[in-house]
Amino acid sequence: KSWISEDDFYRPSPGQSDRSTADTNGLGPEGDGEGPAPGLISALDLERLSVPSSDTGKAKPSPEREQKGFSVVHRRQMGLSNPFRGLLKLGSLERRGAMGIWKEFSCELSPLELRLFLEHEERICVESYSLLRCESLALTHSDGRFELVFLGKKLSLRAPSRDEAEDWLDRIREALRECRPQLDEEDWETLEYAEDGGETQPVLSSAVQYSDVPGNSLDWTLAPEPELDAIKEAVLYMDVDKTWVPFVFSLSLETLKCFKIRNSDKILSNSYGIETIQDILPDTSLGGPSFFKVITSKAVLKLQAQSAEEAASWRELVREVLMSYLESAEEALTLGGSLDGHSQVVLKNIVKENGFLLQYLVAIPIEKGLDSQSFICAGCSRQIGFSFARPKLCAFSGLYYCDSCHGDEESIIPSRLIHNWDLSRRGVCKQALKFLTQIRNQPLIDLKLVNESLYEHVERMGRILRSREQLKLLGDYLVMCRSGALKELSKRLDHRHYLLECPHKYSVADLRQIADGAFESFLQSLLQFASHHVYNCDLCTQRGFICQICHSSDIIFPFEFDTTTR
Repeated sequence: KSWISEDDFYRPSPGQSDRSTADTNGLGPEGDGEGPAPGLISALDLERLSVPSSDTGKAKPSPEREQKGFSVVHRRQMGLSNPFRGLLKLGSLERRGAMGIWKEFSCELSPLELRLFLEHEERICVESYSLLRCESLALTHSDGRFELVFLGKKLSLRAPSRDEAEDWLDRIREALRECRPQLDEEDWETLEYAEDGGETQPVLSSAVQYSDVPGNSLDWTLAPEPELDAIKEAVLYMDVDKTWVPFVFSLSLETLKCFKIRNSDKILSNSYGIETIQDILPDTSLGGPSFFKVITSKAVLKLQAQSAEEAASWRELVREVLMSYLESAEEALTLGGSLDGHSQVVLKNIVKENGFLLQYLVAIPIEKGLDSQSFICAGCSRQIGFSFARPKLCAFSGLYYCDSCHGDEESIIPSRLIHNWDLSRRGVCKQALKFLTQIRNQPLIDLKLVNESLYEHVERMGRILRSREQLKLLGDYLVMCRSGALKELSKRLDHRHYLLECPHKYSVADLRQIADGAFESFLQSLLQFASHHVYNCDLCTQRGFICQICHSSDIIFPFEFDTTTR
């Protein structure tokens, strides 16, 4: 009794069933001149309606459909794009930021990349991650948290449930299998010249022709003693002006060093700090799976290992060292606790340019010497030393710079003030001075986490803590008051609203005022204004207390540390 009748169903004959399905999906024989069975039209057929072909006949709708007076038109014929075309999955996920805050994004998974969008009408794509660079993925918690690792960068995401997280991981694994097929060692083909000396030319796997292509006859012996801090040390061949030259590479937690061998002695040729390494990738275009390249801020190193397993070991170790460095930099950053959105945007832009300087904000730098920098300026790669430009030490990072990158500007060093109560100004490089200027108003330093004992050992810091706690309690009154006193206090705070929230957070500007002796008087002026308002405001006075023991009629307040105890 349905409104759909038997005439609405098309049933091909048994002999035509397979043939019609194949033709409908464009999978029929190339020489077949017959069109699809009448009455069966797919979306692909509709796209071909207006394009005559010599091989296939023009599909026509059945007479029954013409009599019904309607036709099906594909959205692409009308010029409408399909927003879901090519997507494997889409939905909302939360991402963990550098401060440990989870923020919701709209995510799209395509066959080649994962894209994160802000929840706006414009759908602004803030980040995209190529699946070709995905190293690992795993479910990390039963509440829906999972992690993706893209060449040393960890992406922490959270789905609404465990099932949803597993579905995302399954879809990403499917995409990885499609876009990145794995080739084994035996799948590579070695191309050689023809023995008869004919006109047959070898097909090169790379557009660059090398004068000495590495082969099995290379010397991989490692005679000299390894470096004391080396995690891994081995002979690698490096492309130098289209010639493969052997070097000894030594990887430590801080640097990747390159040595030349002369008379069984190692001579330092170059050194690359871990903070300068941007990527490490396999590069089979150079000749096989044993080739890879290291991308640094100074140069791209094209290298060959003894075997594919050795190359994979190098790539894995370099990424682990890079991950360790990034986590230490993030740990220094998370000491600031949670920040508002504007502060996070500012920090994100700073980290892009001077990310490696974050680790020195709360940790006293260790001077390593010019040899660890290979006698190269840490800012511009210019040679410095006794026979070159005079090196200048940056007291903020402990690195050496040339005259162009170090202008002898002076600043207090936050880490030395926090740990040693060293208030003296020291010479810093231009890069560090710019970094300190950019973050001067951001409350990145939580003294309770970094060095809480400073309150006990330094009398001035003990008084400052007392004033900060009083100001926080007074701020609770002014926030609830409808008189508008909070606006006036905000002007006096000079955008340092964190002074009303947490008594242990400090910015670089606060530390500079502490060193100059101006921070205490600044706090006293705020306390005087806020307490004067509370004592003279009818609304704030009514939020006072009566003593719980003697029940005296005097109104007491929690910020009166001299006469009141909570």
